[in-house]
Amino acid sequence: MTRLGPAGAVIDLATADTAATAEAYARLLGGSESTPSSVGNGSIRWHETNANDTHRVLFGVADRVVAERLLDRRGLPHDEPVAIIDDTGFVEAGDGDIEAIDHLVFTAQSRDHALAIFGACLDLDFRLDREIGDGARQLFFRAADLVVEVVTGSTQATGDPQPCALWGVAWRSRDAAVTHRRLADRGVPTSEVRTGRKPGTRLFTVRDRALATRTVVIETDPRHAE
Repeated sequence: MTRLGPAGAVIDLATADTAATAEAYARLLGGSESTPSSVGNGSIRWHETNANDTHRVLFGVADRVVAERLLDRRGLPHDEPVAIIDDTGFVEAGDGDIEAIDHLVFTAQSRDHALAIFGACLDLDFRLDREIGDGARQLFFRAADLVVEVVTGSTQATGDPQPCALWGVAWRSRDAAVTHRRLADRGVPTSEVRTGRKPGTRLFTVRDRALATRTVVIETDPRHAE
């Protein structure tokens, strides 16, 4: 059986001000303002938005030609905010305090829609499904060390499915307090560091609109890592 086995991702953000977004990610992740920023399991880039634009996430695969053929046979809709890319652009984690993408958060209309896109089409490893109230659910998938969280609405069909959307990005820090202090020194607005819901985690929110999507930084105690 042919499987995609995607690992890592390129986050492609649509932004109204590419210069401001470049500066914001240089502050958050380090590196040049003129080039995309890379971490151990992916990278982030940006482009100027238009009325029909949206954020996209490109999952890395070893053989793009084979993967594209398989996705075409599986009928992955072209208006979904996910696609594939060669994984050769990923780099090992450097010496910075932010070492990787921890997880991506998407929204989707229903549980079935999320399973069809991230499970059946993209071959992500489906790990957990839990109800969070009012007919909404959280589904968790894994692509190597990258987690994809999908928050869905009611599981009941409500008409033709709509494209899902990237809701936010969580970046993995070696030490949340160190990252928080570094960003504060650079004048980046943040929340306070707080204990996460998952045991052994600390996190904070980065309140910089130029990042173009909701952004948190999270640290996980290795003793609680999955």
